[in-house]
Amino acid sequence: MILYFLQRIWWVLFIAIIAIIVFFPGYSKLEQLNQKNKELNHRIVELKRENVSLKTNIEKLKNDPFYLEKVAREKMGVVKKGEVVYKIVPQDKQ
Repeated sequence: MILYFLQRIWWVLFIAIIAIIVFFPGYSKLEQLNQKNKELNHRIVELKRENVSLKTNIEKLKNDPFYLEKVAREKMGVVKKGEVVYKIVPQDKQ
């Protein structure tokens, strides 16, 4: 009777070990894919926000002449006719 019980326990342990060996790599891969999916969804949300911001800037550039002038002056260095631009260069620290 004890021998039969030990054989049953041994078979159950053997099947459990085989199940772990077979299913654990798949479970591990599934968890990695779930984590990657979360990261990509977070990135999608960030890109959608950036897209909305860029569309807003495009609309401002098309419809707001003051914003267009500001961008042209700050990013492109455009000046009006007759303006004098002074560029302040910091001295080297020695």
